[in-house]
Amino acid sequence: MNDRDPHELPFGRRRRTAASALIAILVAFVLGVLFNAPAMKKTAMELPFGGQRSFRLALVSPAAAVSHWFLLDRPARFAAAALGRPDPGPTALEVVDVTPRPTGASGKPRPKPVDKPLPTPYAGHPMHLYIAGDSMAGIPGMALVNLAKDTRLIKPLLDYRLSSGLVRPDFFNWPARLRRQAKAFDPGAAVVMWGANDNQGVQTSSGKVYEFGSGGWEKEYRRRIGDAIAVLFDGGVRRIYWVGQPIMPGSTYDRQIRLINDLFRDEAKKHPGVQYIDAYGVFSDGGGGFSQYLRDDSGEMQQVREADGEHLTYAGGMRLAKVVMAAIKAEWFGKKKPGAGPASPSPQASAKATPAP
Repeated sequence: MNDRDPHELPFGRRRRTAASALIAILVAFVLGVLFNAPAMKKTAMELPFGGQRSFRLALVSPAAAVSHWFLLDRPARFAAAALGRPDPGPTALEVVDVTPRPTGASGKPRPKPVDKPLPTPYAGHPMHLYIAGDSMAGIPGMALVNLAKDTRLIKPLLDYRLSSGLVRPDFFNWPARLRRQAKAFDPGAAVVMWGANDNQGVQTSSGKVYEFGSGGWEKEYRRRIGDAIAVLFDGGVRRIYWVGQPIMPGSTYDRQIRLINDLFRDEAKKHPGVQYIDAYGVFSDGGGGFSQYLRDDSGEMQQVREADGEHLTYAGGMRLAKVVMAAIKAEWFGKKKPGAGPASPSPQASAKATPAP
């Protein structure tokens, strides 16, 4: 007669019951959630303000807190640091003071960017050009870098970030980035292009969330435009070329872009030394509408937009870069008085440039 326990296997092993297997699965699931909770919270925080974001944060925030308490978030952070990758969890928002700071032993405020003539670049002493923005700035930024290098008198630095903008510093903090880059690169001029991702709600420092297009949203967005300008000027930048967004496919998105562009244009007019570049006009067809194909300087049709209809091809990027470079050369290589508007772009560029008053 066999007296062996039915759950016992040869060599002293025992069969696992369905209940014990289920418990093991649940334990593994809970540990997986706790190990990845910081990354899950970061993903939830990057969602647009609204019910879905609030719901997901309500679900993952307790798990993230438990993970932090029991040090379960450490392995992922140590691994990311060892591989040179960003921290997988949310980071504290860096607050940037945009109050212009005095310079020098006298404690006097920095001179206004139009108080003195612009220094003419020469061999061995190039003008540093900082180019920043969202994904829409990527291709025209690359084209502008090539044009700048061709002059041999401009040293460019391209710094763009996908899905970034001015409304979500919790995702990417542009004011903090601008301050660091201004200190490290010491640019004389800056070309900035944001807005493609800013058609979403904005949260004020008090925690109030305003829907896109509302009066509160517009007031906060104007403030952030002014903050970006203040940070760059405080960092020593002498001229800012603020590039608007091009015409977009789809009536709803295009209306949103026109609203954002109007704010850019209005705020640029308030700041001497800031020039608005109208990319919307550069990419509109003869009737003021949208087209993926436009004629180049020689009259040949060229594809200026990618298949998504939004992002620029290299030909489109070069089309915009030429307009920006013309504005830069008019001020830095011409004989205009400081603060005067740039020469009008060439008719072939089909551009509209609004100089600062």
